[in-house]
Amino acid sequence: MNEERKNAGSKADFIRMAGITPELAEFVTEFVDKPDNFLSLPFEKRREIENQIDAILYSFGR
Repeated sequence: MNEERKNAGSKADFIRMAGITPELAEFVTEFVDKPDNFLSLPFEKRREIENQIDAILYSFGR
């Protein structure tokens, strides 16, 4: 139970600590404004983004 807790001092720190790439951060920002654009991406790009998000969410659960 001697787990070190990490706190992000800024949005940039949080993004870096979470393992979010700049490309994924840009995608999420655009997705919030225009979610329908996700469906217009090529399948391979959507899969790549989904895999990155899955990996980040998995890391939060550990």
